[in-house]
Amino acid sequence: MEVKAEVLSIAKLSDYFFVVPDYQREYVWKEDDEVEQFLQDIDNEVESGQSYFIGSIIIVKNNNGKYDVIDGQQRLTTIVLSLCAIRDLLSQIELNESQDKILSKIKSLLYEYDLETGKDNVRLELQYPESKDFLDSLITNTNFNEETTPSIIRMQEAYKTIRTFYSDKISTLGIDKTIEDIRYFLTKVELVKILSENLSSALKIFETINQRGAGLNAMDLIKNLLFSNVIESKFDRIKDIWKKIGENLHKCGEENMPMRFLRYFFIARYIVGTEILREDSIYKWLISPEGKKATSYETKPIEFAKELATLSERYSNLVCATEEYSSNYPNISHIGLVNKVKSRQHLILLLALHQNAGQNALEYLAKQIESFFFYTVTMHIQAKSNEGQFVRWAQKLRNKYEIQDIADILDETMLPYLKDKLVDFKTAFLNINHYQYNPLYRQKYILGKMENTLAAKCNLPLKDSFYDYQIEHILPQSPKDGNYINYEDATAYYTQVYRLGNVTLIEGTINQALNKCNNLSDNWFEKKQAEYCKSSILITQMLDDDFYIGVNTAINRFKVNTGYSFSEWNSETISKRQSILLELALDSWKINNKRIDQ
Repeated sequence: MEVKAEVLSIAKLSDYFFVVPDYQREYVWKEDDEVEQFLQDIDNEVESGQSYFIGSIIIVKNNNGKYDVIDGQQRLTTIVLSLCAIRDLLSQIELNESQDKILSKIKSLLYEYDLETGKDNVRLELQYPESKDFLDSLITNTNFNEETTPSIIRMQEAYKTIRTFYSDKISTLGIDKTIEDIRYFLTKVELVKILSENLSSALKIFETINQRGAGLNAMDLIKNLLFSNVIESKFDRIKDIWKKIGENLHKCGEENMPMRFLRYFFIARYIVGTEILREDSIYKWLISPEGKKATSYETKPIEFAKELATLSERYSNLVCATEEYSSNYPNISHIGLVNKVKSRQHLILLLALHQNAGQNALEYLAKQIESFFFYTVTMHIQAKSNEGQFVRWAQKLRNKYEIQDIADILDETMLPYLKDKLVDFKTAFLNINHYQYNPLYRQKYILGKMENTLAAKCNLPLKDSFYDYQIEHILPQSPKDGNYINYEDATAYYTQVYRLGNVTLIEGTINQALNKCNNLSDNWFEKKQAEYCKSSILITQMLDDDFYIGVNTAINRFKVNTGYSFSEWNSETISKRQSILLELALDSWKINNKRIDQ
């Protein structure tokens, strides 16, 4: 394998014409991150006058005499954007003869007029479809009228940032000093050009240089790994599959941070044992003998890529359903409400199911995971501990798609795990304050879920949402005149105010009337009961001691059997109601339709 390496200044790039092939990743550098860092790093070295190394590029000569860029396209694109910005800025300024020669040199670094074809030959050609010839237009100073893509927008923002950077230099340092800084950029900023004899060896060099993932994420490395294991005639297949993966991750807002998807994918589908795979170990594991054998990417690269694409679509759909309510995946959405909308751990278990697992199987598993998270949230079990369990359980759920098989595995894993913690859960729940279920949407969902459980017991219709209801403190949050009658002091009073047993859901209009019932010196609780009976929330209506419906109805039986009857309100009745809520919670969050205390 013949390899030639050479140090080049930016000015020396005029000896080459580069092409970023269509299978490469589009431009992803952000103007307020990598681009600003690129500019600042160079600016920090200007005064030293010493050469500054900005990295390497790996290239291979193609059949047209140009050089395909295998690695370094983000860096090269930013260099060209910088040259365009500097050219456009200097073109608007009156320059002396020496300065004008620098401008001419910059123009020659961007494109060259081809006498034979009569066309401008740009130094950097982007072939991936997301670019839509935008860079060509920028380089040749021609209008670009096509629809923008996320990649084009990032190039536009990078260009603006670079132009503003040098414009500010001219304003503060003057044109002469700025020209010297530009001269430094052209002659002292250097990169290593690694020229390989063919694509296969170039990809191998890429893999070797980046084996630890330094400077690149595993997604880029895996893509190039797959390209290196297929014949060139299959490149379009891999390219199309990879584009689909990018589209899926874009849909859920994670196209620029794909590492979590990759990590969960490998944990869910391939990792064996109890060790938790870290993001910085993904690529190292994949190219290990264990990873090669497990994934078969060397012998079946297209099949492996298709699996990634299929699971990226599931991942994307479930991320979206976690963050916003989805009628397709309501139980996934409920996980987001119980374990916060930004939670993602549940995806480890859901990605483990068979590629072709249906919506019913995913929803069934999600319902059990919701219950699991309710208990762990109540007990304040750390996410790190949950992940350790999920790693082990995912291996058992791997490639299952029948609901009965899933239920059997949960009977062996999740259910006994929670049963072992029953005492801890009961202790935590009976002492929990409602704000420990923050944020507010989670408080409402938990109270609402227990409300629907009660409604089902009483053969009443269930509510779809509790978002528009408010949290009512039965023992008032703000007693009139700060009068804490029957309580030793404010601390003792508010210890009771914020207990879960002291809060209920209520309509906003009713809550306005309840705000006036805060004089603990009079019959404040009776006044509140008169308002509670107007609510559509059953568990709130039943706080009215006189609330009964019919004779021997399910509602009346519930009140009698549980003792849900209150003629006064104090610490004892708050504890009593919290105990009743405990029973509703155990009925609300079951595993395979079984209470964890049975």
